Amino acid sequence: MTASLPRASGVAPTASRADAVRQTAARLFEASGYAATTMNDIADAVGVLPGSLYHHFRSKEEIAVDLLTSLGRALDDLGDGLARQPGLDGEAAVRRLAVDVFTLSFRHAAAVRLRAHEAPPSVSTDRFREAMRLRAPALDRAWRQAVGSLPAAGATPKVDLGLLRYALGYLAFYSATFYDPGTMDPRALAEHACDVILHGLVADSPGDERLDGSPAFEAVTGVIAGWRRGGRPEPANDREAIVAAARAEFARRGYEATTIRDIANAAGVPMGTLYRRIESKEALLGEILGSYGARFEQAFKAIVVSGSSAPELLDGLARVFVHMSRRYPEEGRIVTYGWSRRETTTGPLHDYFTATEQRLTQLQKIMKRGFSTGQLRRVASPAETALHLRSVLWVPFHEHARTSEGRAHAFLRESLLRGVLSPR
Repeated sequence: MTASLPRASGVAPTASRADAVRQTAARLFEASGYAATTMNDIADAVGVLPGSLYHHFRSKEEIAVDLLTSLGRALDDLGDGLARQPGLDGEAAVRRLAVDVFTLSFRHAAAVRLRAHEAPPSVSTDRFREAMRLRAPALDRAWRQAVGSLPAAGATPKVDLGLLRYALGYLAFYSATFYDPGTMDPRALAEHACDVILHGLVADSPGDERLDGSPAFEAVTGVIAGWRRGGRPEPANDREAIVAAARAEFARRGYEATTIRDIANAAGVPMGTLYRRIESKEALLGEILGSYGARFEQAFKAIVVSGSSAPELLDGLARVFVHMSRRYPEEGRIVTYGWSRRETTTGPLHDYFTATEQRLTQLQKIMKRGFSTGQLRRVASPAETALHLRSVLWVPFHEHARTSEGRAHAFLRESLLRGVLSPR
């Protein structure tokens, strides 16, 4: 069932009615996810009969393509506008670009979230797939030029400009998925995100040698070492084969679109065998996310109780986020594809979301304590700063040029902790 929305008030039955349909569908896609939203849901929320809805849009896919096409035009317009504007260099160029892209992402939040959270099988036609590609070469050039001007503005030679460009571009474009467009100002968020990355969170950052020997770093290294090394072991029996197949299918199709038969076929077992080994599809998801979340929680708690300073805690968290995203890419995709359903359902996805919010509360406490001791720079409120920290840690660095854990962690030390432009 999709999240219920208040019906749209009386709207003229022409272009404004189509706009009402588009806007209502966008809100439903944001609240419940594209796959879970039906044309009947949209018609009910608009306050029209389904037949009237088809007068404006033949399918929900047509609405989604319309939203994505609008986002694509906005990206092109932004890139063209940047090319015509007087040039800025260094920090000013990065900040202006971040503000522009954050604002665009919030304005087109439904389309941005469609692109971020829809599993490939939901994108079932060539037209839909083409709309999802969203190439923006002019914007890419703008990021390259802005970030490329930072060394002349005093950026540390140690900073990885390729990862910096990737992190800023990813964070800005997907800001509507990291933050709440309904309650937060994109311009202020963009400025504060730039503060975090360009000037760092740590007032006086320890060197690498000290961080490598900190209690937090040693704690997380010990936890990771205790997990089974190397790739996943080959399934030893039917049940393990079923769990492995479910994990792969959920990551490929999304949980909602995956059927029990899909899992049985992928595992190479008859349906009868599958039903003897597992309780339900939801139970499989619960086992997969439960194991993934438990490892996150184990490492997170080990860091928090290590007795480390605030800078050392942040470094330990950077280490574990980088490791988890690279080691467990399937679980990461399952969570990403299910994220739009996190608050509208009960079950494993909601449980995982609840656990992430509890960890966010812990991050807020670390920020508050670091601000009070002077170890951390006060960029914004503890709650907002914790969101910025988590958002940067959630950037999938491993998807950029096959970035290694070591490279990603070194980048986070130079940006998140020390700041790209902070004097060394």
